[in-house]
Amino acid sequence: MKKSFFVIHICFYFYAVIIGLNCSLVFELFSEDEKFETTIASFDTTSAHSCLILCNATTGCFSVNFHKENEKCQLTDYYPLRGTSTGVTEAGWKVYFRRFPNVNLLDGAVAWQSLSGGTSAEKAIDGVTTSFATITTSCFYQETGNSYWAVEFGTAGLVKEVDLYLYSLDSYYRNTGFTVSVATTRNDVINDVGTVCGTYFGPEVSTAPFKLTMVCENAIYGKFLKVQHTNGNFMQLCEVVVRTPFN
Repeated sequence: MKKSFFVIHICFYFYAVIIGLNCSLVFELFSEDEKFETTIASFDTTSAHSCLILCNATTGCFSVNFHKENEKCQLTDYYPLRGTSTGVTEAGWKVYFRRFPNVNLLDGAVAWQSLSGGTSAEKAIDGVTTSFATITTSCFYQETGNSYWAVEFGTAGLVKEVDLYLYSLDSYYRNTGFTVSVATTRNDVINDVGTVCGTYFGPEVSTAPFKLTMVCENAIYGKFLKVQHTNGNFMQLCEVVVRTPFN
C-alpha cells in the first residue's frame, strides 16, 4: 500500500464568478490502491476534481474514494490520520481527504453547565491549567453530581484529543467517571446526542499532573464539546484543552 501526500488546491471558478466568491478547496492524496469501507454517497465520474467538489458540497464529507477507470466517486465521513489504519486494499482506488485549517477551536468559545451552582463554566477555558490553585478563583466546579460541562466552539472543526485538568487538593474521589463527546448542535448536547471521543471510569486521578487525556479513535467534526460527569460527587474541571489533528 503506497502512502503519498501532496496538496491539491481546487477552485470551481465558473461557480465562484457567478456567486462572487474566491473559493479555495484544499485536499490531500492520502493513499493509493485502497479505499474506505464506509461511504455516505456515491457518484459516477472520471474526474477527481469533480469528486472533490462533490465532497466539499456535502455536509459530513471528509474524504473520498476515487477510481478513474471504474468512474466511481465515493464520499465518506472518515477523516484519515497519518500512521493509522485506514481502509481495505483494492487496486485502482485513491483516497483524498479534505485538509482543515489549524485553528484553536476554543478561540471565541462559550461554555455553560447543566445546573446552577458552583463557579462559572468559563473558568474551564480561561487558559489556566494549574490544578492546585484555589478552586473558586481558577477552576470550574458544579455543586451537584451527575452533571455536565459543555462548550460551543468559536468555529466548528475536528476534535482529535481533549485534556481535562482536574482539581488536585483532596476530593480525589471526584476525579473519575468522565465521558467526552462531540456534537453538532446545542440540542444534541442537551439530549445527550453526540459522538463519544473517550471515557474514563478508572481509578481516581490523585497524582500529578492531575490530567486526563481523551484521544478520539478518529477525528470528530463538530461545534460543541460535552464533558459528562457520571459520578454522584461534584464535577471539578480546572481547564479543558481541545486539540485538532493539526496541533
